[in-house]
Amino acid sequence: MERHRILRNVVLVRLEPNIDTRDTEYQYLQTQLSNILDTIEMCTDPDQCINLCSDFKDARVLVIVPDTFAQQLIPHLCNMLQVHSIYILCRKESFSEQVTETKPKVKGFFHTIEDTYKMIYQQTRQCEHDSVPISIVPSGAFSNQSLNELEPLFMYSRLVKEILFGMDRDLHTKERFVKYLRERYQTNPANLLIIDEFEQNYRPASAVWWYTRGCFLFQMLNRALRVMDSDIIIKMSFFLYDLHQQLEQLHSSQSVTSIPGVVYRGQGMTRNDFDKLRRDIGGLISFNAFTSTSTDKQASYFFCPIPPQDPDTVPILFEMTIEPSLQSATFALLNNVSYYSDNENEVLFSMHTVFRIENVESIDDVFWQVKLTLTNDEDPVLKRLGERIKEETLGSTGWSRLGQLLIQMCHFNEAKEVYLTLMESLSCDDYEGLGNCYHQLGVVSSGKADYIEALHWYQKAIEFYKQESPENHIAIASVYNNIGAIYYKTGEFAKALEFYDKTSNIFHNILSWNDPALGTLYNNIGSVCESLQMNTEALEFHQKSLHIRQEILPPFHPSLAKTHRNIAAVYERLGEFSRALEFYEKALQIQEKSLPPKHHDLATTYNNIATVYDNMGNYTEALKYYEQDLHIALEIFPNHHQTLAAVHQNMGAAYDRIGEYSKALCFLQKSLEIRQRSLPDDHPTMAPIYNNMGSVYDHIGESSKALEYYQKGLDIYQKILPLNHSDLAASLNNIGSLHDTMGDYPKALEYYLKSLDTKRISLPLHHPSLATTYSNIGAVYENMGDYSKALEFYEKSLDVYNQSFDKNHPNLAVIYSNMGHLYGKMGKYLEALDFYDKSLKIHRAMCSSNDTIELATLYNNIGLIYSNIDEHARALEYFEKSMEIKQKILPQNHASLATTYNNIGLAYEGMVEYSKALVFYQKDLEISRATLPANHPDIATTLGNIGSLYCEIDEHWKALDYYQKALAIAEKSLPSDHPDLQQHRENLEILKHYLQEV
Repeated sequence: MERHRILRNVVLVRLEPNIDTRDTEYQYLQTQLSNILDTIEMCTDPDQCINLCSDFKDARVLVIVPDTFAQQLIPHLCNMLQVHSIYILCRKESFSEQVTETKPKVKGFFHTIEDTYKMIYQQTRQCEHDSVPISIVPSGAFSNQSLNELEPLFMYSRLVKEILFGMDRDLHTKERFVKYLRERYQTNPANLLIIDEFEQNYRPASAVWWYTRGCFLFQMLNRALRVMDSDIIIKMSFFLYDLHQQLEQLHSSQSVTSIPGVVYRGQGMTRNDFDKLRRDIGGLISFNAFTSTSTDKQASYFFCPIPPQDPDTVPILFEMTIEPSLQSATFALLNNVSYYSDNENEVLFSMHTVFRIENVESIDDVFWQVKLTLTNDEDPVLKRLGERIKEETLGSTGWSRLGQLLIQMCHFNEAKEVYLTLMESLSCDDYEGLGNCYHQLGVVSSGKADYIEALHWYQKAIEFYKQESPENHIAIASVYNNIGAIYYKTGEFAKALEFYDKTSNIFHNILSWNDPALGTLYNNIGSVCESLQMNTEALEFHQKSLHIRQEILPPFHPSLAKTHRNIAAVYERLGEFSRALEFYEKALQIQEKSLPPKHHDLATTYNNIATVYDNMGNYTEALKYYEQDLHIALEIFPNHHQTLAAVHQNMGAAYDRIGEYSKALCFLQKSLEIRQRSLPDDHPTMAPIYNNMGSVYDHIGESSKALEYYQKGLDIYQKILPLNHSDLAASLNNIGSLHDTMGDYPKALEYYLKSLDTKRISLPLHHPSLATTYSNIGAVYENMGDYSKALEFYEKSLDVYNQSFDKNHPNLAVIYSNMGHLYGKMGKYLEALDFYDKSLKIHRAMCSSNDTIELATLYNNIGLIYSNIDEHARALEYFEKSMEIKQKILPQNHASLATTYNNIGLAYEGMVEYSKALVFYQKDLEISRATLPANHPDIATTLGNIGSLYCEIDEHWKALDYYQKALAIAEKSLPSDHPDLQQHRENLEILKHYLQEV
């Protein structure tokens, strides 16, 4: 069942295994307690109770539990920050008393729900009072270069205040709000009576009276401003406007002498906020909602929670020094206008009132007194902050500015409502205004990934703009730019470039070279070029974007971080990992200064850096950054959030790569558990986890289990995906790769061909993905010794790549290398060297780094050719180049190093340096036995090489042992007509014949 939006700051969760809706206690919950609480959640088992409490991250949770589950639940509930109070329904008083002595959140034991009412009422009032949202701006954030370090809530609340109080009040009316309230409270008779009264009697001049009444109005408003619930803020915008206006009128009419110079506010503050406040004496504190204070210091103590009611809450007494004559700050005495007419001590401040933090000191080791001084609009710091914040929205009207703010906050539904409402107020011949609304509706739909609707709105925007503006108007260019972004997101890159080109033609005619819009356009074109693997062009455009943004933005603006990250991604794709790391680290430096420490963009950059270290073979560093990504995810997402599943999956894959397979399986299992908790068993995201688990089992030599998990992934895809889906093809490819690794080449070929069939259904004949599959199939035929078939598929791959990519594309380097390897095996060494040379030229052209695994492999293969033509010294030169690279970037026991050690052994053997050759053969054998299945053909090759060497030094009985072991493996792993198998048999027969003769 879909849960209602939380409108107040306190929710109640009750655990009751046997819920009876006819029970008197249940009825009491739904009547009496619902008068003070909007959200009452019932659950029937402890796990459900924990999960419900975890979901309410932005609320204070009160929990009622039966004594039968108290011992099990209380330790978990007390560790949850959002849980404020726990009430135990029981009759075992001794147990309950023991619990309450040690757990301050446990408020006692109660025989009935009715017994809890008074305490729940008190706790609810205290929590609502304490929930006024605050932001703290450290003194170090006052320099121009660090203004982006502001808490988002500070920025948004100031913008909301400026926008709402400076626009047309009548666009959102009381009638719309009342309609919403009736729908929300349709089952709550007590609140419906208040709504009736509000509808009949509310006037702008009674806003303060209604706010101080203590009903749901002030609780809704404070919560909406605390969590930036833009939907509720918009619905209540008329009320915010009226309340602020009435306070301004009262302030201007009250004499300076009637308002004291000091007021007080007692409240509880979270320990985290209090620690920030203590650190930032001299900084600013903003109360982001309407805030009640008192002229009576002693009365204010009443609102301070007395320790140890909640160990996560610190009791605070604010002492606020104000200048009564200050006109730029809005506050007023509420004499004769408050709901409580006898209250002559309350002073109410409008939203987003800012004070400077002067001092923090302890009072009797119980309370903390915080001395504040009211600032005004002429305060130089606030003035600078205000100017900077205004740059965040550029709309010409208050409502348009609000819409832009909501889009920035990703509150797309609310933004859509704003623009649709604004359109109703515009005349039919206001072409520019209507065009802007349609334009922003397109941005909203794009943000929601509804690209068809977005294109519809953008087309409408162009139609209206052209009614009044020339073809080269900047507004039209902006729409073209956004249409280009749509086509980029849908993979229609040619169309994307077409519209970016239209944008560019207009921009270059009317904008200066360093206009921010050009910086954005270059960034967009760069992204398209990346997708087309036009990496040189992508890098050029991203660097143009960076140049402009560095000219016009402060050094720590988040947009600069994004541009650095884009450049890093191109270098990563080019295999220039050192350069990629350099730019990712620049992005990280900016983000660490401009974003909160738990921002999801930081997590993304940590993940990017981890991936680069992964590609560089520095798995320890990669794991460190993956862990930082995980740390943020654990902080900002609930325990069963799907993002956490993805992060755990990344961690599992990371541990797989460093050989910590038990940890890898642990993380992958955790990821799987999270997915299974909220997703159906056949959900697509299950399959990648199974693939990762298959990889781990493959690495630990449990091929049957690896195949089991790969098959699970394939079963999911075959059940839910169409036959032409790329994930299905990838899954088939994984199973083919496993069989390839296991040396079961016929099975590998079977699955590679199935993957090819899947791709052929939907892809054009010359799609690059087909070329990759052709290459894989060619490699299997090569391993099976069917060189003519291998050459056929390699040539198909080459043909597709030549039609799809330019001459220096990295995929061409791969296929040239494969063909060189094949020609080497066929004994056509000159042709092999020719293809290797082509591959080498591309590698040198596309990356400045000489430390790539691809280059190491290429050097190795060139060395093999020289070895085969008996140029052993030249071969050794290339093998050693390969070894140097691999030793830098790979673990010491990596299988690829084993191959290179074997080849160096061959070179030394050819140079008649047998002792050196044997050292490298033994290194190869040690790694191969540790990393490959026992019957892998590569182990047979190495054993055969050692046997040949012993023959050379006349240790024939040792040679016989190695030849026999090599043949035993080859017979189990190679086809009967494979040339390598025939060579092993021939070696053994020759040696046996020799031994018989001697």
